[in-house]
Amino acid sequence: MNDSLSRIVAIVRADFLLRFRRASTVVVFLLLCAFAYLWVPEPSTGRALLQINGQRALLNSGAIGMATASIGMIFVGLFGYYVISNAIRRDIVSRCGLIAASTSMRSGEYLLGKFLGNVAFLVTFLGGFMLSSMVMLLVRGEAPLQPLVFIGQYLLLAPPASMFVSAVAVLFESIPVFAGKLGDVPYFFLWMAMIGIVVSQEVRGGLSWGRYCDVSGFGFMIEQMQATTGAKEVSIGASAFDPAKPPLIFNGLMLTPEWLLPRIISIVAPLALLPVAALFFHRFDPVRTKRTADKGSRHFLARLQMLFKPLSRRAAAILMRPARGGSLAAAIWTDAVLTLTLFPFALVAFVGVVILTLCAAHPPDVMPIVFLALGIIVSDVVTRDNRAATTPVIYSTPRLRENLVWWKLGSTCLLAVGFCLVPLLMCGAGGGSRFAMLLVGVLFVAAFATALGVITGNPKTFLVAFLSFWYVVVNDHGASPLIDFAGFYGTATRATLLLYATLSVVVMVAAASAHRLRLARS
Repeated sequence: MNDSLSRIVAIVRADFLLRFRRASTVVVFLLLCAFAYLWVPEPSTGRALLQINGQRALLNSGAIGMATASIGMIFVGLFGYYVISNAIRRDIVSRCGLIAASTSMRSGEYLLGKFLGNVAFLVTFLGGFMLSSMVMLLVRGEAPLQPLVFIGQYLLLAPPASMFVSAVAVLFESIPVFAGKLGDVPYFFLWMAMIGIVVSQEVRGGLSWGRYCDVSGFGFMIEQMQATTGAKEVSIGASAFDPAKPPLIFNGLMLTPEWLLPRIISIVAPLALLPVAALFFHRFDPVRTKRTADKGSRHFLARLQMLFKPLSRRAAAILMRPARGGSLAAAIWTDAVLTLTLFPFALVAFVGVVILTLCAAHPPDVMPIVFLALGIIVSDVVTRDNRAATTPVIYSTPRLRENLVWWKLGSTCLLAVGFCLVPLLMCGAGGGSRFAMLLVGVLFVAAFATALGVITGNPKTFLVAFLSFWYVVVNDHGASPLIDFAGFYGTATRATLLLYATLSVVVMVAAASAHRLRLARS
């Protein structure tokens, strides 16, 4: 028993130290803590952190604690997953997993250690955010700091989300189909569905099964605020308020008897995912982790891609004919075509987009689906060379080292425009303004995928940012013209077009500056 515990503790400790020794983790941690400065505004600015029925909540421990804890849940549930979902993959790439697998360590011990390491990481981040929020209460608050009240709000909301995200990350990494980019997208919709189900159950009222899977805490928060304040409208975030209305005193959430069991179950239920993960865990078998040339051992998704390899290779061979010479344009074309070889589903998706667009009664209606596929395809065009360890080869190629950003931008834009070629042509036939907005939207996605890939070196950064933005746009249904970035709903204006064209230029300048600085330091 002691040996097993010591092995689990060693895994947790190694994961924790490895993550926090990275400069990128420290930067993200500091940025998250600094967000408290933005989320807790000075009342004199005319903006409020929390509004209930149109009244500003007094900045006390209960209000700031509950509001910042709910914001922290968004980070944990959405962004936190993409930060921690490479723990097992990292051991595969570094081959530390092979060493661990050769010891007496059991698979269950390893997975439990990774799970607890994920929990420790997320709790640490939330702890830093909570302390920063406490500091903002001292700076901008309107009541004395009550640490126990503050901590209580986080304990009521944070544990289920941290447990759920950590368990799903281990489960998805253990299942070959979901280990990687193809797991990042389903997780996003899984998390959003979990929130939607619980919130809809609470809006209808009454004790329901949704409370037992309220991992986000939003259902608990909504029910408690309705019960204690009669809240019909709640706004969390730095939003404008009516100074004519007196401030409201909100003392925070309270754990009532009817919520005790649901909150406990929502904390412990994610542990049931770990035995499922153990059933699929490869224990770093080289065959199952694809460190062998035996193609027949690959999981079914890779086998399915192999079915399309001959088609994609023939298409790539035809498309490679214009890529002659050593010019930058030839390199851009080659890199764009390479995507079809590395990711045959891109070609299948292109055919699907063509059929979907031609068969749709109103082609703009299918554009959200088209852009969802586009975002997934272009997310790792920039970062795939780092994963394949071919960056030194690229840097040895004339002109590519200095022009890496523009090379990848050209490749991503060419791929994006080609993927959306038929929708662009149909929009062009229907009207110039819709064509211009769609083209700017396509280039905006390509520019941000390139910029975030260059700056962070991680495809997950763009993927989570894009999916979050896409989700907001689709649910807005064009009500806000400024976020109808590609003219999905026909409400975009010239200001919208100018905004996203400018943002595309700004992020590319930032990416070029970051790359130039990186080269100067190397």
